[in-house]
Amino acid sequence: MRQVPTWHTYERLAAQERLEGVSASPTDTEEKQSPTPDEDKERAFFRSALEGRTQVLDLGCGAGGPLLALADCVGTIWGLDAAPSMLALARRNIAARGITNAALVRGLAEMLPFADAVFDGVVVSGTLESLSDPDAALAELSRVAVPGAVVANLEWDFRYFVPDGEPRIEYWLLLNREQLVLQARHYLVDPYGIRDERYVLDPDSDFAKALSDDEELQAEGRKATDLTPEHIPREALLDCFYDIEAHFDPDTLREAFERASFEVVRQHVAPSFGVPHIFSVFRKAG
Repeated sequence: MRQVPTWHTYERLAAQERLEGVSASPTDTEEKQSPTPDEDKERAFFRSALEGRTQVLDLGCGAGGPLLALADCVGTIWGLDAAPSMLALARRNIAARGITNAALVRGLAEMLPFADAVFDGVVVSGTLESLSDPDAALAELSRVAVPGAVVANLEWDFRYFVPDGEPRIEYWLLLNREQLVLQARHYLVDPYGIRDERYVLDPDSDFAKALSDDEELQAEGRKATDLTPEHIPREALLDCFYDIEAHFDPDTLREAFERASFEVVRQHVAPSFGVPHIFSVFRKAG
């Protein structure tokens, strides 16, 4: 089974236009929806930490997210992402909002395409949890940050997913158009992480056809299942791959930033979009 970087998943979703929220650019004929309380909470957090900074990096900007919220209160904001289709969505959103002080760059968080000591502000929202080597990304972030640079960071509090402190596995059936996938999500501890395995089934196989007839699966596109990879007949399996995401609790997150020469300014846990998140502000030492 081969390992596929997590950003490939976002690239595929963006290319298939299966992303919601900021990925849906407003037009003159669309009614703009009001931000949700959680969106307002996150927007206020990023702005309180980074307002007035002159060179800001949105690391793993996706379709826009924090970049769109910060553009009117910082000097220049740079969005970096590995997925071309996500950058295309971000570019569309930036244009739709008339933002003129943003620049987009394709690149990897572990090999940032910037010179040393460029940014005095950084926003990292959900990016570390999509990386298999967050220490490498944070070392790069430290390299491109000036001394005293501020980082506003938002991540899941992974204790929510392993409340008993024990690893566990969930199995899901995912149906996208004609493609049926068995997903195995391994929630890991020591260190925290998710190993996400995907088993792509042949839609013409009797095995896949029987599963795809399920009404709940057809209506929702996903369904919890007792099936495991061992249940898949060899002739029904088209492909299999996995990725690994690193995750944190407040202590392990703070320790990761400290290894990269950042010190914590403030940190708290609060619910956002139904899941406890760690709201952290760090400062580059020196």
